[in-house]
Amino acid sequence: MIEPKFKKINEDVKTFKDLENDIIKSNLCCACGACIAYCESQSFDVIEMENYSPKFKSDKNAENCRECGLCYFICPQTSPLLDKLNQAYCVEDEIGQVLDVIAAKTTNKAIENVGQDGGIVSTILTYLFEEHMIDAAIVSECDENFEPIPKIIYDKNYLLKSAGTRYSISSQILPLKELYDLSEEILEKLGVYEVDQLHLAFIGTPCQCRALSKMKLMHIKPAHIIKYIIGLFCFENFNYSQLYEIIKKETKVPPTDIKKTWIKKNFFIKTKDDKEFELDIKTLDPAVRNHCHECDEFTARFTDISVGASGAPKGYSMILIRTENGENIIKELLSRGFIEQLIVDNVSEWNTKKINWFKKLLSFKTKK
Repeated sequence: MIEPKFKKINEDVKTFKDLENDIIKSNLCCACGACIAYCESQSFDVIEMENYSPKFKSDKNAENCRECGLCYFICPQTSPLLDKLNQAYCVEDEIGQVLDVIAAKTTNKAIENVGQDGGIVSTILTYLFEEHMIDAAIVSECDENFEPIPKIIYDKNYLLKSAGTRYSISSQILPLKELYDLSEEILEKLGVYEVDQLHLAFIGTPCQCRALSKMKLMHIKPAHIIKYIIGLFCFENFNYSQLYEIIKKETKVPPTDIKKTWIKKNFFIKTKDDKEFELDIKTLDPAVRNHCHECDEFTARFTDISVGASGAPKGYSMILIRTENGENIIKELLSRGFIEQLIVDNVSEWNTKKINWFKKLLSFKTKK
């Protein structure tokens, strides 16, 4: 456990009760799971996630709260640490540091068949697993009702199950709380003696990546074993039950029959029998989560690599390379033929055009 020393940062240390009042009860929680992942991994037995909302397990459990202030500091919706986070990631504008921007697609046919757009995220994870640069990855799968399930996978063979995009919330940081309960059998299979030796990759939305980066900035366990952070472009996210109520009402398709969803100006679904439906994106406005209306991110500033379809030709993904860590990965993927880059005539002009496009979308998002 990291001993709290927050009074050096802010003399008014806030606790989970403050987080409840300021964020959760104000309907600003993004359900990332950071507060619970930290608290549970330390065996404090205080809070849990219920219906995508953190809460005290009981009045009795609330007495176990150490009032350390960690949950408040690492929450992506609170302001403490943001200045330090901006410094750490060299963020000077609304898009954040960008070492390079490219459009690319996977060369892996299996990933191409099931992946979203260019299949870049699944290809990155495949490479990291194959090169033994990670032991595991935090991804999002979905159950039979197409509801996202955050999960730690320890084998690249499970990647195809997590390919594609679900547009309802997945509490991506929550699985970190399970790490200190890993069996010796799993650790032995991974070739390590203790959890602290593991290397993980994390895939998440901008708010989730912001929370995880706050945890890493504070050297808070168990975020210290996350070696690569890959962010997903996110304009807005949806409440699961409201989203699929609207979809079923508009298309007569229940979530159990959905195979794939994607957004290209409007919202599209493909059923398991390969029928496609298009919905006006504005039809889904009632299902947008409230915290999304307050979000000032789109391309995930606090990451090694950001990936999304906006601004990319059909079949490609846009890749924003933000750190040396991310740059090394993309260079290897390109040189070894894991991904294929879109060739453009004037690279400098093209890059500027794409960055301005992202700024325009973000401006539209923050005004919406």
